[in-house]
Amino acid sequence: MTWSLRTPFTNARRRAWARRARQPGELLYVAIGDSAAQGVGARRIDASYVGLLAARLQRLTGRTVRVVNLSRYGARLDDALERQLPQLAQLEPDLVTVAIGANDMVAHDAERFVDEFERLLAALPPHAIVADLPCFHFGDRERDAVHASRAIADLVRARGLAFAPLHRVTERRRGWGSWPEFAWDQFHPSAIGYRVWESAFAGALAKRVRALPSAS
Repeated sequence: MTWSLRTPFTNARRRAWARRARQPGELLYVAIGDSAAQGVGARRIDASYVGLLAARLQRLTGRTVRVVNLSRYGARLDDALERQLPQLAQLEPDLVTVAIGANDMVAHDAERFVDEFERLLAALPPHAIVADLPCFHFGDRERDAVHASRAIADLVRARGLAFAPLHRVTERRRGWGSWPEFAWDQFHPSAIGYRVWESAFAGALAKRVRALPSAS
């Protein structure tokens, strides 16, 4: 791995999530994703969308939650397939969220994207909640993200999995008034922006909670 100014931060963030994974909980929440799932852009992991969803799950169920965040900074679909899914297969989560594919828009290959996403979905538990891509707001990446998000929505629904409309909720936040929702790099969400991301999962999470078995 090439060292950069990001490396100390990303290493620290990874260690923070590793410590969080060692905390016990009655329910297990596993996240698959990229730097957004790591919470890059927010100062604390609890302010990331994964942290917010864990808190929502605990609040709705009244049960403690262990979080295993398998995401990786810069991850693309191939990383999810090769590194994250094998780790997921060793766990028995009560909740799984997936938000990945934005980094694949750097050099988008539509056919490969659909093939890899289908393979990802095939390996998920039936209660997984899968998001499409966030809105890039302008340029070629947004054009590709629109097409990719439509494909994701179709694939997720064909599999009968729960869908989180991330592109739609982030697309609503256009214009200069949305700047507080972005971090200093104007790419990753801020703590405010992660609350928007969390809202994309909220409806599906509430349904998942209703389907959870009662505590013994």
